[in-house]
Amino acid sequence: KPCLPADASPGDVADVEDADPTAAFNPVFTEHGLCYSFNQNGNLTMSRTGALYGLSLRLHVAQDDYFETQDVAGFKVLLHNSYEPPMIEEYGFALRPGSETYVRIRLQKYKDTPRPLGYCDPYLEDQFSTNYTISVCVMQYRAINMLKVCGCITFYMDRPDIVLSEGKPYMKPKICNLKEERTCADNVLEGLALGTLKIDGEKVPEPDCPSPCVYTTYTYTVSQSEYPSSAVKDKVVEEVNRQKGTSPGEDDASSWTIERIRDNYLKVHIYFEELSTLEMERHPSYLISNLIGDVGGQLGLLLGMNICSLVQFTDYIVRFSFFKGFMSLVRLYKARRRNK
Repeated sequence: KPCLPADASPGDVADVEDADPTAAFNPVFTEHGLCYSFNQNGNLTMSRTGALYGLSLRLHVAQDDYFETQDVAGFKVLLHNSYEPPMIEEYGFALRPGSETYVRIRLQKYKDTPRPLGYCDPYLEDQFSTNYTISVCVMQYRAINMLKVCGCITFYMDRPDIVLSEGKPYMKPKICNLKEERTCADNVLEGLALGTLKIDGEKVPEPDCPSPCVYTTYTYTVSQSEYPSSAVKDKVVEEVNRQKGTSPGEDDASSWTIERIRDNYLKVHIYFEELSTLEMERHPSYLISNLIGDVGGQLGLLLGMNICSLVQFTDYIVRFSFFKGFMSLVRLYKARRRNK
């Protein structure tokens, strides 16, 4: 149960106690299969910092159900925006059994300058059905090329924010079966990663996925310790065996010993380190106005010239030209008088 303030009303206590803790988790498909997303709709908010006011979980690894092909045990976690597809294969971090992990997160906001002065494209939102992110662009790039080569896409690419029709009427793409995924889809992903994929004899170009002009990201710091500690191991053994309906003194395979618990259980706490947001903005450091000002300053320094001097110099040129022309007319008039 979460810690409640001392002045909490009975209604608040009843709402917390009656709430279903699994309601905030939604199933989602990723490269690793079926995963669960916390706060997928982005409705839950945070008003305090620290581990007591974050997400705390005790997870069961269940190594007894692993296949012989799985050489790594634990969980993978990814912190991402609710509107962003979870690319846990590339960006997730691992949690190992027998550990208690603390993940301190901070929210950062970035604002970029549009092209050509910056790297973002302000019109990218019009090309996607949802909020544009680099993850959406990369996954759509992979899905389009996979559909061209294999005629199907992997199960986790079937998302509403992945558009494959390219301006044509929408048609639900075929999902690759296990054989097509192993013989074709995996080869396409490998070829795209290595840059060696060719379609109709032409090499597939790299994806053009610039960063959005405004986006948010989460940075985190991870620390770990052993779980459970030697001081409470007997209590944890008793608790786990009570939940499983076994006895800690049994010698059969169903009994949960401290070694088995450390091989199958872990705890994780994910919380905000601070509620402040770090905002970073990138803008051009040298504009045309700066160039004009610098050129004018250098001319004024080297030539002693300013706007007033330029006007005076122009006035002198005009006056001198007018005087020279007038004198030429006077000399011409006198020469004609002498010839008469």
